[in-house]
Amino acid sequence: MSPFFWINQPDAGTSLKFAKQHAEEEKIDHLANMENDKIYIFSGTKDNTVSGNVVAQTKAFYVLVGVNSNNIHYVNNVKAGHAFLTDNYGNKCGISKAPFINDCDLDQAGAILEHIYGKLTPPTDPAKNGKIIAFSQRDFITSSTKASLSDTGYVYVPNTCIRGSTCKTHIALHGCLQSSDKIGDQYYSDTGYNKWAASNNIIVLYPQVKKSGLFYPNPNSCWDWWGYTGKDYYNRNGIQMAALMRMLKHLSGKRNANKYFLKETE
Repeated sequence: MSPFFWINQPDAGTSLKFAKQHAEEEKIDHLANMENDKIYIFSGTKDNTVSGNVVAQTKAFYVLVGVNSNNIHYVNNVKAGHAFLTDNYGNKCGISKAPFINDCDLDQAGAILEHIYGKLTPPTDPAKNGKIIAFSQRDFITSSTKASLSDTGYVYVPNTCIRGSTCKTHIALHGCLQSSDKIGDQYYSDTGYNKWAASNNIIVLYPQVKKSGLFYPNPNSCWDWWGYTGKDYYNRNGIQMAALMRMLKHLSGKRNANKYFLKETE
């Protein structure tokens, strides 16, 4: 993340070496499973938080893994700050400050979803055509102290899914300083995912991370990308990884009375 990108710059080849090792140890899935995945990568030209050179190594990694080049959508020509982009909500495009949602006249949620799922039905009013459900995340974690997960998470469910239609599930992880305890409902209400989900039978899961304490420092409510939850943070044994999988499996299972989580909160 350092602007001095020549110091400790990530290297795609080194990352590939580690990924292969961890796949052989069955800590992560086999890399061949990624060949047909759809990858969306974005780097704003005014982003001074994560260097564009660092983001470029992300693309290089997926190329080395063997992902079809047509499946990688790499955008690095928008004058955006460090933020999620919308077509009509948030800060000015080049700014990097809370809520880290910027109006760049670019519907990034739609771009991501259409890249992954193909051409979609145009968006519709999410409030009239679905609802946001608050749920207890405590049912999905084994170590509440180290997990740094908030008590409450959120999920947007289209009315069609509530009525029993077969629906896809998209997990939208907030960025650092974008959790509900930092910016309220802005990430799960105003990033633009819900309007597309409402018209395309897509459930959007918005799990939440909170600021954690002295012994497991996570002051900015970030998802664990550096190891504060333990050495397995990056693999299937990681506390947060396992919790996300439990949430996804629950959404995929049968539910009584169309309730999408075990305990809804008021």
